[in-house]
Formats: sequence, C-alpha cells, structure tokens
Amino acid sequence: MQHLVVANQVGLIINSYGRQFIVEIDGVAYQAVTKSKKTEYVVGDMVNIQAINQEQVQISGLLDRNNLIYRSDQNRSKIIASNIDQILIVIAAKPNCNLNFLNNCLIFAESENVLPIIVLNKVELPESKGLVSIVDELYCRQLEYQVIKLSAITPAGCSILEPLLQGKRSLLLGQSGVGKSTIINQIIPHAYTKTNVISKSEASGCHTTTSAALYHIDSDSDIIDCPGLQEFGLYHLDPDQLIQCFPELRNHAGICKFRNCRHLNEPGCVIQQLYTDGLIDQLRFNLFKSLLSGLYQKKCY
Repeated sequence: MQHLVVANQVGLIINSYGRQFIVEIDGVAYQAVTKSKKTEYVVGDMVNIQAINQEQVQISGLLDRNNLIYRSDQNRSKIIASNIDQILIVIAAKPNCNLNFLNNCLIFAESENVLPIIVLNKVELPESKGLVSIVDELYCRQLEYQVIKLSAITPAGCSILEPLLQGKRSLLLGQSGVGKSTIINQIIPHAYTKTNVISKSEASGCHTTTSAALYHIDSDSDIIDCPGLQEFGLYHLDPDQLIQCFPELRNHAGICKFRNCRHLNEPGCVIQQLYTDGLIDQLRFNLFKSLLSGLYQKKCY
C-alpha cells in the first residue's frame, strides 16, 4: 500500500543514519533527505518537510528545540537527540563500569536542566554488589539522584521503569554492553532491537545499536535509544558555571576568600577545604578539577 503524498507539513525525526533520516508524519514513516550536505538534524527534532514522492520527503527546516543533547571533545561536538524530558543513564558492573562516564552524564543533565535517572542494570550478578553499595551511598543518599535497580533479563525486570516513562520523552544513555537494547525490548517488545551476549572474557561490550532511534511507548510517551558510548565529553561547558552542575558544590559557590577563585590552587578556597575535610567524594572532586582545568585552558585559546 502506497503512502499518501505529503507537502509542506511538520514531521518528527525518529531515526538517523548519517545524512539519511526517517521522518514520521501522522503515524506514517518516510525516508528523508536534507537540502544540503550539512546536517544539523537529530532524532527528536520537529522539522518542516516537502514531498519528493509517495515514500520520500525532503527536510526543509527545523522547528525550535526545547533542548539539545550532545557531547564534545576538544575538537568537535556530536549531537545525540533533542526535545528530551529526562535522561536514563544505564550502568552495570559488567562488562565494566566507568563512573566518570556516569558523572559526565549527570553533569551534562544538570547543565541542561534535564532530569537524570540512574538505572543500575544486571543487579542479579554477584559482581554488582560493590557497585550497588557505591550507587546507594554516593549517588542516592548523598547526591539525592533517583536510582532504579533492576535486572532487565527477567520477565518483569523493567516494569519498575514504566511509571517513570509515562508522559515523557526519555533518552537512554549508556556504555556498550550495559543492556540498553534489552531494556528497550522489555519496554517495547515490537521494537525488536538487536542484543548481544557478552562472554566472560570480554573486557568491553559490543555495539549493538548503529543509529539513534525513537520508539513510541504510547501516544504520550517516547523513548530514544542511541548507540553505546564509551565517553561523554563536556568541553562545551562554561568553566565559570561548572560548579553549578555539582549538587554537592553549588551551595558553596561564591564564598571563597577570593571572589574570582577558580577552585584549582588558590588559597582560601572553600571547595578545596571541603575535600580536605572529607566532605566531597574523591572521584568527583578530581573530575571537577580536571574538567575545570581543561575548560579554562580551552577558554584561553
């Protein structure tokens, strides 16, 4: 059955493959291209489209975004998704857990005023015990982030997520192998996303998602899955605002001995003293100083 010909309508980008996109219009999916080689569009964008034929359209413009989720290294940025209500950061003890990745995602969410939820998967594994303790103590009790612990491989493993997803557009972030595709398959069985079994000898996960994809949970709820990430760079942040992205630090901003304290090596720094007194987690303090130093260096060039 042929699709209806469309012209001058608004669509939602639900898949991206480099310069190719899938745009949904009134529940019908179309292949989409852009007018130019430069593509600044991303899954979650609302776009103006023009018809090419009964199955293909051309993106002609972008509607205003509520927000844009992206990561950046020293040289470039990579857009991930847009118009997000909350970010579900999936972590697991296996194949490995990089807490700096979790921290960077939390910092980004704070910078964009997007709700972060930590999803600790694979709690059925013996190796998860230590990670559960860290997450409970630091991220849940001290930093007061919402933490959901689950085992996505069990029949009802992801049911605890369902109320949190209602009426929201959620972005699923995580490193390769943490179980994002398994979570998607539990929430939306018809998504049929690929999954990989990770052998005991593997030190890192395999990429099972090749492009970002938006799935409709119901008429009011969406979830976006993106390729597994190994890093989440934050080189686009303003160093003068970084302290506001750390819940344990922001209430102490502006009370150091010197008004222009950069919290690196200055005397009378309240942040340094908090760490000396054991009131700040070492990993997060070191990350704060490392990020701050790198951002100030970038700002000077």
